Amino acid sequence: MEELEASYSFYEEEQVQPETMSGLWKVLIVDDDIEVHRATKSSLADFSFQGRRLMLLFAASAAEARKLIIEHGDTAVILLDVVMEDDLAGLNFAKYVREDLKNNFVRILLRTGQPGIAPEKSVIVDYDINGFLEKSDLTIQKLYTAIITCLRSYKDIIDLDKANLDLKTEFEMRIEAERQMAEQAQQAAIGLAISQIIHGAKNILNALKGGKYIIESALKNDNLDLIRKGWDVTKIGISRMEELTHDLLDLSRFNKLDVQPHSLNALVTEILSTCSDRHCNTDINNVNIVADMDESLPDVMIDYKAIHTALLNLICNAMDTCRDKVYNNEDSGRVSIKTYITKDGEIALDVADNGCGIKPCDMENIFKLFYTTKHSKGNGLGLAITKKIIDEHGGKIELDSKLGRGTKFTIVLHKDRRHKQK
Repeated sequence: MEELEASYSFYEEEQVQPETMSGLWKVLIVDDDIEVHRATKSSLADFSFQGRRLMLLFAASAAEARKLIIEHGDTAVILLDVVMEDDLAGLNFAKYVREDLKNNFVRILLRTGQPGIAPEKSVIVDYDINGFLEKSDLTIQKLYTAIITCLRSYKDIIDLDKANLDLKTEFEMRIEAERQMAEQAQQAAIGLAISQIIHGAKNILNALKGGKYIIESALKNDNLDLIRKGWDVTKIGISRMEELTHDLLDLSRFNKLDVQPHSLNALVTEILSTCSDRHCNTDINNVNIVADMDESLPDVMIDYKAIHTALLNLICNAMDTCRDKVYNNEDSGRVSIKTYITKDGEIALDVADNGCGIKPCDMENIFKLFYTTKHSKGNGLGLAITKKIIDEHGGKIELDSKLGRGTKFTIVLHKDRRHKQK
């Protein structure tokens, strides 16, 4: 290191008053030449950057440097000689800092009197070095400039790391908050589901109690007609309990589909032939059901029982809404089922009716669990089950309804649901 220059000035545009900052910049000087230590200490005696002075740490060998860098992990700059215990001691120390200690924050300046041993370009690339200084050409201004550059870079990296850490912490806090909200929402949904089930079961129990009371009264008076009346009431309660139980089972069981090739037309035909099943509580004679099925429809890969349940729900709902509507003498309730292939080659099925239609305020909630427009006649499970089944098949269900004019549900099963003939 050459003698101190007689006149020195360095303009630092980011100068901050010392009292506004706390702490010291730690600089580790690693060199086996004690005179280099003394000259460096003298040159940097009055150094200040952004209101913080330097804390100089000295090591006369790479071995000493290893101990100091472990003790002072917040070192900002290392002024590192290359040749010490051996020709590559300095470079091996730099490799130790980067690879073993995983310290990518500290800025490393190589300061060597034998540049031929460590060519500048290869060193910077291979050892993650941040600067290269030759002792023979090193002035105080060059040293100041190099350290200022390294300190600014170090501060930027530390600030960026802190910002990333803060961002990560905030992100984790938000994720945790969302998880807690989702958990609370799930618990609320479970609570609502239980209350809805209990409410439905309570209504059914009241019906059964009513039937029981009538039958007990009839038995006391030996009144056969009254017994029949009580039994009719009891049968309604039993039927509703069966329906609730089956719907709850349907809601829970369709997690793993048993997919096989089936004819959608044959499935519709079977449903229409058994439409007086438990899902349809009233006589079908006052509703006209028509089917328009595409005979060229290929077999489709579906879970037969699941799709049977979904279609039965839609058809029975359509029949129910027709019964709730008052028609003039020239009209009557009508439900139409249509199967076809869309222009995109997908398999589709429509269930349409000319019943009461759905109120606009109910449209967005119609597939929600326990949401019903049937009041005491429904439990709000049918359409939720239907949508769950179609979703699990990778299909979609669409709704179009006009209040007072009717409703149409469309099920679309994607192309890959077609059965490939061998």
